[in-house]
Amino acid sequence: MDDSPPPEPVWAAEIAQLSLFAEGPQGVGAYAVTMALGDFGFVTQLVVAPFARGQGLGRRMMSHLANHLRAQGCTRWGLNVKRENVPALALYSSLGMRPVREATTLRMTRAQLEALPAASPDGAVVPVTLEDCGALTEAFGMLPGKLAGFAASESHRLLGLVDPQAPARRWLGMMDLRSGPLVYPFFAVSPAHARTLLEAAFGRLGAGVSTLNVSVTDDAPLVHLLREAGAQTRLETLELRGPLVDAAP
Repeated sequence: MDDSPPPEPVWAAEIAQLSLFAEGPQGVGAYAVTMALGDFGFVTQLVVAPFARGQGLGRRMMSHLANHLRAQGCTRWGLNVKRENVPALALYSSLGMRPVREATTLRMTRAQLEALPAASPDGAVVPVTLEDCGALTEAFGMLPGKLAGFAASESHRLLGLVDPQAPARRWLGMMDLRSGPLVYPFFAVSPAHARTLLEAAFGRLGAGVSTLNVSVTDDAPLVHLLREAGAQTRLETLELRGPLVDAAP
């Protein structure tokens, strides 16, 4: 999926301080963005310029990132990679990373949403607070600390689906509505609850927005329903995790 660059204020406020660059005679050959989440280091982005590929720069960058994250107290690390990126998968596998989750990003329209089961009547869409992040992280198996980082960023709109009848908050789903527009991460306990969340996403985007990219994690039945409705697959990714090893070239 071809994402547009983030707006300059978002880059300056949220990304620049987490970025590392590899420069050479031809300019920037690679860059990476990392997050230290307690003892887990997440490589949010790693991009090697076309002119620098095939020269071992990716492995050298990973070696530098390993040292960078280790200095911040990390003992494990992980990242997302396109399923079809065979060279990258080989590199990350050689560093001890293994697939633990998979996600499919689909582009869907408001009309295609109508093909899903009717929206669930037992869920209420509410803003997610920082205090909610721990319970949501546990409920949907996310990396500890990652959701809290999103909650603190102005470019993220976290929304949760709760059971209003439960005495304590029982989470039925959640989504992060970002520019693009993109919903990632996205979780729902059933297709009906997924429709409730997606209707809320379209509602918040306004009538002028007719399409939405939604990244569905570890939910093959929902992906199948969306594809059957005509949603187009934009991207398939694997999340890899492993111990933080010596990544020296």
